Amino acid sequence: MNGDRRGTVVVLGSPAELAQEAAQRITHLAQAAIDAMGVFRIALSGGTTPRATHEALASEPFRSQINWSKVEVFWSDDRAVPPDDPESNYRMAVETLLSNVPIPEQSIYRMPTDRPDLAAAAAEYEATIRRVFGEPSGIPVFDVMILGLGDDGHTASLFPHSRQLHSGERLVVDGDPPLPGTAGPSPSVPRLTFTPRLINAARERIFLVEGAQKAEPVRNVLYGPWQPEVWPAQFITGGATLPLWLIDEAAASLLPDRR
Repeated sequence: MNGDRRGTVVVLGSPAELAQEAAQRITHLAQAAIDAMGVFRIALSGGTTPRATHEALASEPFRSQINWSKVEVFWSDDRAVPPDDPESNYRMAVETLLSNVPIPEQSIYRMPTDRPDLAAAAAEYEATIRRVFGEPSGIPVFDVMILGLGDDGHTASLFPHSRQLHSGERLVVDGDPPLPGTAGPSPSVPRLTFTPRLINAARERIFLVEGAQKAEPVRNVLYGPWQPEVWPAQFITGGATLPLWLIDEAAASLLPDRR
């Protein structure tokens, strides 16, 4: 483990080891939150990397170590598609995790991505979060925010040079899609997304990153010049602790102390 300028980095030997490490940390954080406050609130991310972590959490030994009746699940972002669409982050989480653990249906808070008015949908989701957290005016504090990193340096659906980077006091906004071909396999459709203001308030922010194609964005976000308009994941630095980056060897290959 080593501390970097904009986050604490843990390098794992393989994607499978990354998933096990992430599942173990999430399990411990869930246990601690439930013991202390009686509830564990987590925001999930999309993409391909979290799938293995979801599957690990839904399997033993982790599945039985979490009191799922005390877990509340949200999403940090999702695509403007119906919940059963193959591109839906919600659908992915249901298939890999939520349908395989005893979590109450009323504890799952899907983003309303199938609404025709996405700006209204974003305001509705923000209101839902405030209601559930009992925070009508302050910033709700998630126990854990799971995040990914795109090939273009985006996280959640905060894309380079996008209008969603300038969200003021908002916690959830609708956003423009990435430009075609700029965000790897991420489809070019509009989004709903948490803003940096809400993400940075979380007690723990955990980036899950794997693959050689992520090596350059990892290096630039952590060690490059401060250019959050270019590398939006640089916005995720505030809060009580630095973000935790769980990355595999391939994604870590360009870090200064790995060469």
